[in-house]
Amino acid sequence: MMDVKSIDKQGDVLVVKGKMMGSMPATIHIGPDAIWESFKMLSWKTRFGLVGMLIKGALGGKKKG
Repeated sequence: MMDVKSIDKQGDVLVVKGKMMGSMPATIHIGPDAIWESFKMLSWKTRFGLVGMLIKGALGGKKKG
């Protein structure tokens, strides 16, 4: 379990910073190959669902402000 504090892009790598198990600081570097391998595990239904979730989140965020 990880409490994610930030996700940034540095060059071609995603850098995820947070705390593991609530106490251990961690910085995880995720390269393009790992991202693609993870993405391939998702079904097409899930991929399209993620796009829908992004759109709903963007629209929902505007209503609150």
